[in-house]
This record gives sequence, C-alpha cells and structure tokens, in this order.
Amino acid sequence: MSQHELDEAVSKIRGEQVGDEIVKAAAKRVFSSLFDSAFVTPEPSGKIRGCADVRALIPAYLHHTLSASRALLLEDHVLTCVACRHALQEARTGQSAPPVPINRARRRPVPRYVWAAAAVLAIGVGLGLGGFLPGQRTLNVEVASVQGTLYRVTDLGVSLVEAGAIIKNAGELRTAKGSHAMLRLAGGVMAELAERSEVGISGGGWHATTLNVEHGQVIVDAREAQIGNVSVTSGDISIPIANSVVAINHGTKESHIAVAKGSVDVTMGASHKILTAGHQYGSNFRLVNMPIAAQFAWSQNSGDYMALLNELSGLQKDIQAIPSPGLRYQTQLAQYLPADTFLYAAIPNLGGTITEAKKLFDNRLADSDALRQWWQQKDIARNGQFDRLVNQVSSISSYLGDEIVVSVGGDAAGQHAGPVFLAQIKQAGLAEYLQNNLPAGSPVQIVSAGSAPAAGNNALFLDLDNNILVASPSAEQLKRVEEVVQKVSAAGFTATPFYARIGKIYDNGASYFLAANLEQITSKSVGDAKGGIPAGFNNVQYLVLERKAMNGDTEMKAAVSFAGARQGIASWLGAPSPAGSLDFVSPDAAFAASMIMKSPRAMMQELLGFAAGNDANFTAELNNFETHAGVNLINDVAAPLGTDVTMAMDAGLAPILAIEVNDPTHLQQTLQTFVQQFNLRVPEKVGALVLNSVQVNGRTFYSLSTAKAPALAAYYTYVDGYLLASSSQPNVLTAIQNKQTGHTLVESQNFQSKLPADGYPNFSAMIYSNMNNSALGDLAKQIKPSDNEQQQILGTLLSKGGSGLVCVYGEPDRIVASTRGSFLGFDLGTLVGIEQGQSLKTIIAKAPGATPKGIPN
Repeated sequence: MSQHELDEAVSKIRGEQVGDEIVKAAAKRVFSSLFDSAFVTPEPSGKIRGCADVRALIPAYLHHTLSASRALLLEDHVLTCVACRHALQEARTGQSAPPVPINRARRRPVPRYVWAAAAVLAIGVGLGLGGFLPGQRTLNVEVASVQGTLYRVTDLGVSLVEAGAIIKNAGELRTAKGSHAMLRLAGGVMAELAERSEVGISGGGWHATTLNVEHGQVIVDAREAQIGNVSVTSGDISIPIANSVVAINHGTKESHIAVAKGSVDVTMGASHKILTAGHQYGSNFRLVNMPIAAQFAWSQNSGDYMALLNELSGLQKDIQAIPSPGLRYQTQLAQYLPADTFLYAAIPNLGGTITEAKKLFDNRLADSDALRQWWQQKDIARNGQFDRLVNQVSSISSYLGDEIVVSVGGDAAGQHAGPVFLAQIKQAGLAEYLQNNLPAGSPVQIVSAGSAPAAGNNALFLDLDNNILVASPSAEQLKRVEEVVQKVSAAGFTATPFYARIGKIYDNGASYFLAANLEQITSKSVGDAKGGIPAGFNNVQYLVLERKAMNGDTEMKAAVSFAGARQGIASWLGAPSPAGSLDFVSPDAAFAASMIMKSPRAMMQELLGFAAGNDANFTAELNNFETHAGVNLINDVAAPLGTDVTMAMDAGLAPILAIEVNDPTHLQQTLQTFVQQFNLRVPEKVGALVLNSVQVNGRTFYSLSTAKAPALAAYYTYVDGYLLASSSQPNVLTAIQNKQTGHTLVESQNFQSKLPADGYPNFSAMIYSNMNNSALGDLAKQIKPSDNEQQQILGTLLSKGGSGLVCVYGEPDRIVASTRGSFLGFDLGTLVGIEQGQSLKTIIAKAPGATPKGIPN
C-alpha cells in the first residue's frame, strides 16, 4: 500500500459516521473483554474470559490433552501476559501459581459516560492495533530467506518457519546447525543469522524494535535505516543501530562487536564506547586481538562487507596501539634466514630475556619427544655448549635491537644443522666491547663475511657486518646466513609458506614464541618408533607455541596446523559454537569437559573404519554384536545424537552428562531394544538390565540398572533437546534447575576470570578444573590406602593446586588451545598432547614443581 493510499484510508476512517447502536455494541464488547473477567465466574460453556480461565488450561496443556485451538489461544496469551507466563513456568517446575482472585459481587449499573469512554477506547484500540497512530509500528518480521532450518521458539514448543513468512510478535528465532537466515526488520533493517544462532525480537508499537542476540553470530545491516528503528542487545550490551553495519557474536565466553560501516554507541551498564568502522571490542570493552574480517566472513554478503573493510584506513595503527608492552608487530630479521629454516623462535630483548628463552626452550624439549629426539642428536646439546652460548650472548643484549631470533635450518646436504642467533645492532661499539671483555682463550671468534673462521673446539662465531649480529657454533651455518645478509633475496625464507604462518603471529602481536615446521622435522630427523602416524595427522604441518603477558596475566597458546582441511581424528573437533550443554553445570563444579563434535555419525563411521583396518576380524565381530544387540551403532546410536556434549563432576564428585539429541524418540527406542535383546541372552549370574520410567512434574525420568545391583543406576531424562544423566534423580533435577535459574558454571566469576582473551567468543572444547583440596580429599577416600602410587599422584595434584581452564578451537585447517598460566601445573605443551606415549603418572611427575621420586614409569 502506498503512502497516499494509506492516508486516504485513514481519512475515510476518521470521517466515517458511526451510529449510536454500533458505538454502544462496540463499547460493550470492549468493556466486557477488559473488565468482566475480573467480576464474573467463567460460564459452563468454557469460554476464556480472563487470566483465571487461561491458568485453568495449563495442567491440560502440560499433559498434552488440550485441543490445538485452545493451545494456540494459551500461547498467544502468555506471550503478552507476564503473570500467566510465570504461572506456566511455575507449573512446569511443580510449583502452583497463585490463583487470580475472582470477585463474585453483584455488578453495579455503569453510568453512560463510561460507555462513551469505552467507545472512544474501542476506536482507539482498533486504530492502534492497525499501527495507524503517529510514531506507532506493528512488530512485523519478514523472513526474507532461509537456507536450512529456522525455528520459532516459545515456552510452548518449537515450530518451523519458512521463507517469506510474516511473523507478528516474533518471540525467539533459532537457526539449526548448518543453517542460515535473513530477517527484514522495521525500516528495512536486515538481520543475518549464522548457524546455531538464536535471537529474540520484541518492541513495535511506539517503541523501537529490539533484536536480542541470545547466542551465535548476527550481522545487522542498517545502512539505509533511520535512528530509532532498531536496537540490538547482547547480554548487558545495548547498541542503537542506524546507518551502519555491525556484527555481533554472542558466545559462551563473551560478546564481540565489530563495525564494518558507520559508527555505533555501545552501552554496557553506565559505560559507553563509540565504535567506528574498522573497530571491534568485546564485553567490558576489552580489546579483541583477532582479524576483524573474521567477524563478517561467514555472511552470504561477505564480499560486500570485505569491500567495506578494505576501504578502512589506520587499522594497523589501532592494532599496534593495543596496551601490551613488549609486543612486536613486525620483524626485520627473518629476511636474513635461508629458505630451508624449519625452527624459528623469537624473544624480546629485555636484558635478561636470553636466559628466560633458554628456560622456555628447555621446557619445550621436556614436553616434546619429537623435538627432544632431534635435539639430543646434536653435539651442542650433549657437551653443554648451548648453555655456555646463552650466557655469552646475554651479556651483549644492551647493544642489540628489540628482538632476538633463534633459528635452525638445513646444511648443504639438506640435513639439520646447528642453531643461528640473529639480532639487529642498535648501538655502536659492540665489536670493541667484545674484544675488551672476552677473556683470554675465549672460543668466541669475530669474523667478517668472506673470511675463513679459524678451527676450534666449542667455538662461537660472530659476524657483525651490516649492523646485523649473526652468531652460530657452526661455521657452515654462519657462512650460509652471511650470504643471505649480504644479498637479501625475495625468494628467501620470507617467501616460504612456513614464514607466512609466522607472519600471522606478528600481525597479532608477538612476545615469546616458537614455530616448528613439523613436516620437515618428522621427515628428516624424527623416526616413528611405533610405525605410523595417527590417522588424521599425516598432513600435520606447523606447530606454534606462544606466551604473552597481558594485563598482569600470562597467557599461553598452542596451535597445530594442517596442510589442507583437518581429516580423520583431527577433524572430530567441530568449529567453535555455543555450548548449550554447559548450562546444566553448576558454578560449584569440580571438573567439566565440553566439546562441540563433528557429526557423531561420521565420527562413528571413521572410528569403525579405523578398527576394521587394524583388525581383520573386527567387521565380523561387529556384525555379530549388532545382530544380537538389535541395534546398529551408526544408524541407531550415533545418528540420533547432536554435536554438543558436556561431562562434569559437582563438588561432591557426582557425575553429570549432557549430550545434545536430535531424535530422542529414536534414541530411547534404541536403548529399549538393546535392553530387551541383552536380557534375552544374558547369563543369570550377570543379571538382567532393568529400564524403568516415572513421571515427575510432567517430565518422564528413566533409570537403568542391573538386577544384581539395583542400587547402582543411571538416571536420565530428555530436556530442551539434551539427554541429561547422572547417578541419581535429584542430581538430574538439580541440573535442570541450574539451567532454568541461570545458576551455571559459565556465569560464575571463577570461570569467567580464567577465560583467555584470545579473540574467540565460543570454543570447540574446554577443560575446566576447580579441584580444591576438599574435592580431592573426597577422591582420596576412594583410593585404597595400600595403593601408594595413586596416593603419590594425588599428593602431587594437591600440592600444585587444581584450578585451571583450557579452551580449544577447531578451525578448518588448524587446532588452537589457549590457557592462562598452567592447568593442574602442566605446561600447555603437555595438555595439547605434544608428549606422546607416556602414562599419566609420568606426566604428573614431570610437571613443574612435582617430585618424581617414588613414582615409577
């Protein structure tokens, strides 16, 4: 309808003469609808006259005996009535809602002026509901497009939404895994939802439309909108949107805001922050240290948004202004290295950092069998020459630039050679200082390019030409680097894919880091004693270990990248996504591990394929098992499952399992079939399985036990798309209550304080521990006093403290892990599995601060 047609319709309505009888009838209907329910007892006819009648329908609705028409009426009512919505929630949890008072007193005659007022009210309400009054808009949301599945979520259930639908009083909309949706809001504002994202939409009337990002990624494109049309909220953050393009990423950890065009006023509590194009911030206005393009890359309009971002200027300056003292955003030293460099370590020159780097290097060697096996083949490692080298170089740090690089490359035959130290010379007089301060007989030799170093045992050769310090115990390596320094080539180390990976570290700010080309190390130096690389890791490419001091905290990161997409076991870790299963874990949890998986069906197929490849009899044994069990592991066990799973232990070490289930009916039928088939063949001495069910507060709870030990049972139920299980029914009820009340681990201060500031709103997996002495004491009671080995391991954990958090992120071609400090005293290298083939007791014994004495290997 055009504006002219709209104005003409409004004019006709205003000019229409309404008869007295019509006005009286309308007024009577309005008055009856608004006020009669508070005075009149519901009639036997079953008409719904008010809140009391609506609440009377709640028990039937919860037991699914309410007709579809009445269920729809109830749904519409609770969307607009807070009191009835609370009553419905209380009925779900078993608490009765207070009844609506009913006044049965005889009504008094109503004066005529009340009827007249009611008539005016009727006309006003009629016009108002049509959105004709100035400044008033009806809340209509148009679903412009859907790729995959879009749901509308209410307290009463979930319904599918198709493209082209017009939704009034939209409520909450959610995209499924692998899905994508585009919404058109007031004033032509477009909201784009990524997969596994949920938004709540409210407002309309005289108020701006509010888009609340519950979780996931949303891009709001309001380049043509006027101020006041749409406001976006995400947690405690509020953003009025106009003439701008903004990406909001609300994750389990925090929210991120990135601006591609225009500017926005971000409000959080009493704080305000103006964000302009090219800027991004996280919750509490923390600086986000990740490429801004990543916030828009998922969009179907990413090309458009990338073009906007490419027009921005000054972004690099903003990154460099991040308040992290000592971070370096570029290097001048890599250009002087040979192209076959395969190990690159960089440290800041802060006086004593050479000694610190040596400690870091030693820790990495202790954590990695691969690096240690390679290093122990070198004479410099066996005769202590490396230690002396570090001490000698540290004494000249004041003459050097802000970075020192240690590298290892190949020799003329392509084999691994000795290390090379590089640094820029920033202060004159270094050669004189060395000549005057080196003791007589020192093995340090200062040489010039082209000269032949004198032969000597344990010699350290230094070249100071071109204001570049090159130091190496290998005359051959020194000569190779000298040639590069004399004639820097564009086809050198900086043109290699390995350096391209290192360049990303500098882009985000470098402090201490070690980068290794695992392809080269594995193929030329490190043999695999076990005769094979785990499936999915045969295309492993680079390992990067970083340590940064930020805002008084030390953060460590490990990243393993692959040549191409992750495959096999390495691909089982899904992309970072909201972990809804964590909402069942309380803040008092002693331990929690959460994971976003790749498709469980694909994982099961690959797992069974691995097993069949290693055992010629496996396929026949699997077929025999599935025949007798009556279930198919792929179709009946893995296929009904979702991708989100959490395992946790509360403070009393009671277990909790929450796993996403896409088809609970199929999964429950699988469990019932398995129990039936098992009981048909189980030996009497083993005891039959017992699967029971009971109704609690309108929800079905199941228990699975054995006839031989009925007290030991697993209790579970299906809630909000998850199977929730524990060792007792009260534990399951408590977990449900945690989610409903928001009393969750991820909202706790202890959890939030341990989150690494790594730029990811969500994680693919996380390991959390708060194993204090009380929790570990409960665990110690379960260990036999005679088991000295376990007691020693537990003693080590107690002495080291048991609090920590590691977040893991699965990207298409790499896996990243981040933590603040250490986890149970372990280095990050240990946690990401660098140390292979050793038992837990050995790893604990070798952790910093542990006493290995008495703990056998």
